[in-house]
Amino acid sequence: MNPQSPSVVVVGGGLFGCSAAFQLAKRGVRTTLIEPDDFGAHASGNNPGNLNPIHGTPPALVPFALHSFGLHCALAEELAGFGCPDHDLREVRRIVLAFDESEQQSLQNAARAFGGIDGFSASPLDAHSLIRIEPRLSGRVLSGLLMEGNRSVNSRALNQSLASSAARFGATLMRSRVVDVQRRDDRIVGLHTSGGFVACDAVVFATGAWVEKPDAWLKFDSRVTPLKGEMLRMKLSGLGLDHDFTRGLISLYRRGEDECWIGVTQVAAGHDEFPTESGRKHLLEAASEIFPAIRQATLLEHSASVRPVRPSGLPLVGRVPGWDNAYIANGGGGKGVLLSAGVGLAIAEIVLTGSTECPVEAFRP
Repeated sequence: MNPQSPSVVVVGGGLFGCSAAFQLAKRGVRTTLIEPDDFGAHASGNNPGNLNPIHGTPPALVPFALHSFGLHCALAEELAGFGCPDHDLREVRRIVLAFDESEQQSLQNAARAFGGIDGFSASPLDAHSLIRIEPRLSGRVLSGLLMEGNRSVNSRALNQSLASSAARFGATLMRSRVVDVQRRDDRIVGLHTSGGFVACDAVVFATGAWVEKPDAWLKFDSRVTPLKGEMLRMKLSGLGLDHDFTRGLISLYRRGEDECWIGVTQVAAGHDEFPTESGRKHLLEAASEIFPAIRQATLLEHSASVRPVRPSGLPLVGRVPGWDNAYIANGGGGKGVLLSAGVGLAIAEIVLTGSTECPVEAFRP
């Protein structure tokens, strides 16, 4: 590590923060990654790890989502080369289901979004085709849309691999809480933390749903709010799933030979990350409407986390207005795992050179 290189502090040990720290450290930057909890302890490591750049993505975000999607394959090879545990990057076939006419119209709209995008396809399925694919689906299903080209990862394993790989390149991983910033004019010259003072030449705030203090320090309204989501991990009785199945907000995600995730609820509950009985009942009831056999499955885990969402559905990536050396990487919402590869690269390049070839111009603060 070159002692003359800039010193950058990344605040936040989720996927955005760990990805940024990794990209900075491997470029020879003296990097400190600060996180008060375990890396990936919150939403970044508590989700099904979907990489879906088209379905459910705001149109303005699709070019960057596709760019970041492409980076994940190279990233997986790079991390494996460092001896990191496999984070299970794999192809996913998802079927979105319709149970009424309005949902069928939504499938048609979703199919159009896939038009002309290389490597992805969306094929309509009638009820008979669906039952042939998965005989345990509800008999009420009318039609479906088979989406191919997407992938998934073990997001917690990815998060931890990025953190350990940043350390491999000399980054300091600091279990601490930032309590204040020390500024000089339009620059942050250091951070006061529960573990002591940390001087810096630049700061990247990647704090996820916890933006109240950074927004106050920077006098900047990120418009990031927490949205709580609960999920269930189930062990199926009998054969596992060959596809992911989605209806509205509810999905059954194939994981392993005989397990699946059920998600997700969306509730504005501040920073509450405790699972609820009402959330469990809602997920099981909604999932059983899609896949009645879920009633015979065994509950293995019930989890909850808060995602950082913005009204526009678009992230923030870049230098904070009015500051010379303060940057933000936040607002991934339900696409945070997918966007993390691109966000980490983009923010590292912006910190070091002021620009990036990643298509993030529309997401500058």
